[in-house]
Amino acid sequence: MNWKRLALTSCVTAGLLFGSAPLLPTALAETSLAVKTIGSGVTAEGVYTNKGVPLRGTPVLLTVEDLSGRVVHLDQSITDENGIYRFDWTMPQELPSALYRTTISVGGEQTTAAFNYVSARDHDVISPIELGPYRFTGELNGGKKQAVLYSADTGLKIERLSGQSVVTLDEWKALSAIRSAVTGTTYLTISVPTNDKLAQVTVPTSVIKELSDRFGNDAHLLIAAEAGSYDLPLNAINQVLIDKVKKSASGGLKFSIGTASAADALKIQQKMRDQGMNSRLVAPVQFQVQALFDGQSVPILDYGNRFVQYSIDLTGASLTAGHKSSALFYNPQDAHVVPAPSKLYRDAVGHGKMVIKRSGNGIYVPIQDQKSFSDITYAPQKEKILELSARHIVNGRTTSSFEPNGNITRAEFATLMMLSLGVTDKQGTLMFRDVPQNTWFTKPVAIGSSLGLISGHDQWTFAPHDPITREQIASLMVRCLSFVEQRPYVDTTRILGQVQDRNKLSSWAREDVALAISIGILDKNTTYVDPLRPATRAESVDMLYNLLQHLQML
Repeated sequence: MNWKRLALTSCVTAGLLFGSAPLLPTALAETSLAVKTIGSGVTAEGVYTNKGVPLRGTPVLLTVEDLSGRVVHLDQSITDENGIYRFDWTMPQELPSALYRTTISVGGEQTTAAFNYVSARDHDVISPIELGPYRFTGELNGGKKQAVLYSADTGLKIERLSGQSVVTLDEWKALSAIRSAVTGTTYLTISVPTNDKLAQVTVPTSVIKELSDRFGNDAHLLIAAEAGSYDLPLNAINQVLIDKVKKSASGGLKFSIGTASAADALKIQQKMRDQGMNSRLVAPVQFQVQALFDGQSVPILDYGNRFVQYSIDLTGASLTAGHKSSALFYNPQDAHVVPAPSKLYRDAVGHGKMVIKRSGNGIYVPIQDQKSFSDITYAPQKEKILELSARHIVNGRTTSSFEPNGNITRAEFATLMMLSLGVTDKQGTLMFRDVPQNTWFTKPVAIGSSLGLISGHDQWTFAPHDPITREQIASLMVRCLSFVEQRPYVDTTRILGQVQDRNKLSSWAREDVALAISIGILDKNTTYVDPLRPATRAESVDMLYNLLQHLQML
């Protein structure tokens, strides 16, 4: 079928397009018409029949008009052996959002249907990913080599019950897929080929052991389902727990990926409203994993300092111009929604997913939001401030002002760190005598110090209200880097050779500042660090943003 858009002229008629196509209605013939839109893409399809008998090989003309009668698109086709016709086209970008009319002319019959088109100038609607032999997972594994199970033939046993798919593995086929994988394979991907909103997938001990033996320390399990996908490095699981799984004859890992319950979705919606957060893109999705061993089922809630990846399909979501997209984590312990490290994945043809990188399981919800401040118009860090504020990591001093040149305290920056890494649900022990109980910064400081991410002036003093200096922020950013991934080597002498005020650096900060420069937390071309000066609020956002970008967390 030729989808090329036809040039429109005043002399175009059905006769000119089709030559000798019949113009008189066929007795008792009729046609159906259904029109649907996905973003700027539109599909019109139907069937042409006579007394229920399909009429094949009949020319079909498609006309698309606005309500003033102006033709905006023409196309032609013929019915197939089942009398079915289908047109797919993309609405021109210059067209405004409005109601449009589709007319099908076939065998002298005419059928009309209207559809509402939302222009890409107003919204960017995520288009669906067509299912192939297995689900697309490139947003998580980035093209790494994988062995894939996606059907009964490849090793999936699927039972569908009341809107959920319960998946177990044919162990022999799964083991065979792992053993026959090409050199360099690190992923076993289990792609659930159903559209149920809840999928439960059990991976038995034998497969876990073979995966570890064959793929080594880089072994990943990737579960791809309708609601979302889950990329779990096996070495993220506590060693004692995974050993128990491997030693249990009937053990394994049980994954659950599905749309959150209506009750949880309602709680999240209310909390978002209470916390001044904007619209969600799609329904919240819950990711769960249980370790099975010796007849027990132990939920895995936290991976310590290991980060796993999740993705949520955004098909049908409308991305509003000027808004920033990110994800929130719902913490049932304190019933709050907090930022989750996340980034929007888009491919060249409009597919979209929200990719979340975090060290714990739970409920995630993709959102979009927008912030504005009247006093950052000329701030070099303007876009970074808007990004992190729309993600609800940083706030203004008021709803309309950010105070980019104001100082930031040690307690304030410690809180930003915990929010940006998505670790605010972890447990922490408060050691500092000058950090009171039950303040807004008590928990972030306790978590940060327990994780080794922040330290005080001494063992008992944190000085929460002191301004934080530029070298202190650089050092904290490097600690965060080392928490998420292996700390890279840095040639401190070479890097600091370009810094004119290097002699002002504290001895404990020299290597951290050098590393911060080398990976771009600080400007790679900087010649002046000004290490002991209190950092401004805008500078703190700049360094935090640069770290998150380096870690691919935004």
